[in-house]
Amino acid sequence: MSYGPYLVRVWRESNGGWSAAASEVQGAFTAGDSLVEVERHARESIAAMLDLPRGAETDMALTLEVSVDDGGPVDELVAAARAAREAAARAAQATEAAVAELRQRGISVRDVSRLVGVTAGRVSQLDKNAA
Repeated sequence: MSYGPYLVRVWRESNGGWSAAASEVQGAFTAGDSLVEVERHARESIAAMLDLPRGAETDMALTLEVSVDDGGPVDELVAAARAAREAAARAAQATEAAVAELRQRGISVRDVSRLVGVTAGRVSQLDKNAA
């Protein structure tokens, strides 16, 4: 079973360590000396706060949003990456809706594939999900 995705905001502390908080999970706050450590601790913290079964943190989807330079190039990259993820999610929803509508109109899987720019196999998957 998969859990999440959870958005975890991460920032650099003045002592050189990292802190993190999961936006949607009240009380899920942690810290660590490295990003790897803080991600592992965030998974454990989320699992504990949500009383998930033992081992759930290994199947947890996290999106780390790191802030390190108060509006500089890294923060600009983080913002652009967030916008790209949001755009990709909207595109996926639009693709699914377009496939469903085109297939309802009786257009073949192969033709829908060419129209929306995905493989025929993906059209078939989305068509089965819509049914």
